[in-house]
Amino acid sequence: MALTRYYLHKRTCVGIVPLVCAFLFGILLTVLFANTNPACTPVGRVYDPENSYFLMLLIVTAPENFERRTTIRETYLNLRPRMINESYQEELIHIPPFNDRGQIMLESIETQRHLLTNYRAWLQKPIKNIKVINFKIKPLFAIGLHGQPKNIRRAIYEEQRVFGDILELEEVQDSYANLTRKLLHSMQKIDAKYDFKYLAKLDDDTYVKLDVLAEDLLSYYEKLHQVQRQHKGTQGPMELYWGYFRGAATIQKQGAWQEKDYFLCDRYGPYALGGGYVLSKGLVSFIATYADQLTMYKSEDIAVGTWLAPFRNIHRRHDVRFDTAWKPRACQDYHMLLHKRTARHMREIYAGEMCTHEEDQPAGGRALPKEYFYDWTLPPSMCCKTTV
Repeated sequence: MALTRYYLHKRTCVGIVPLVCAFLFGILLTVLFANTNPACTPVGRVYDPENSYFLMLLIVTAPENFERRTTIRETYLNLRPRMINESYQEELIHIPPFNDRGQIMLESIETQRHLLTNYRAWLQKPIKNIKVINFKIKPLFAIGLHGQPKNIRRAIYEEQRVFGDILELEEVQDSYANLTRKLLHSMQKIDAKYDFKYLAKLDDDTYVKLDVLAEDLLSYYEKLHQVQRQHKGTQGPMELYWGYFRGAATIQKQGAWQEKDYFLCDRYGPYALGGGYVLSKGLVSFIATYADQLTMYKSEDIAVGTWLAPFRNIHRRHDVRFDTAWKPRACQDYHMLLHKRTARHMREIYAGEMCTHEEDQPAGGRALPKEYFYDWTLPPSMCCKTTV
């Protein structure tokens, strides 16, 4: 009995060996044949759906500015796009056409004025409905950590553990002199990790009406694709560079922003002011890809405008709703991005009081910057003389 049991066991084991070999051989053939078909190989990066967003917010901040970051988290980051009525896309979004040379025909002063008039009228319309849109925004506070003392690093790491919104730049020393390098490293890290449609670069003293900005971008994206479908095959892709543009700014020859490497002209070319601007994904990817070859101009906003100057398919969208200069302009209810605001000002804007910062201005101080439309038909030295 034991012998019979032994031979049965031996025979069973011997019979399994060919089956195992056949199974392993089948796997090997599958792998070999699968790898001979290049059509099955994924092209490009494969993104985790959790890292896919419509809008990235790149908020440039300093390690010690914890109060500003906390204020931003508790104010405008809680806003999301609202569909107040159906007229926004039709009345307020303009997709410029291409001319016969393949150049984008940027908005005339008349078009800019017309869009602003429509927006101011739109603000007065009663709310017909508010829809919560499934809309993903990812805020990231960019902080350079190279050379930071241990206590600062520990505080930043703890902040990241709690909030998960710190973009840690280990190789960048955080300083004003390094802002352009900081921007480049930030774009490289974001482009490598995230899939997105648009990126807004913001200072940590800029308040954003994020609900309106997001609604505008959604409407722009939808209308752009409608236009492209209508002109399928006749127009190339259109990238977006959206902000408040300046032309013919004088090159800084001294001080903290002294520029030693700008040799293209005796004036800076057109660029969107650095308090806040928006770039489409293609432009961010270009900057990230060629970051090691791009000139590190002193001012990051001037650098971005210079890097993107040769492209003919960029919609340079000048928008007076971006109050993003070094000093706030006269307060207007239509302003969407508001630069040079303290943490207190941000909380007051979030509560509905937009203009309290003007109360803090010293009496008899310097005149406020004038607000202008940009004339793209004239040289940059003549661009900005038509006031709003």
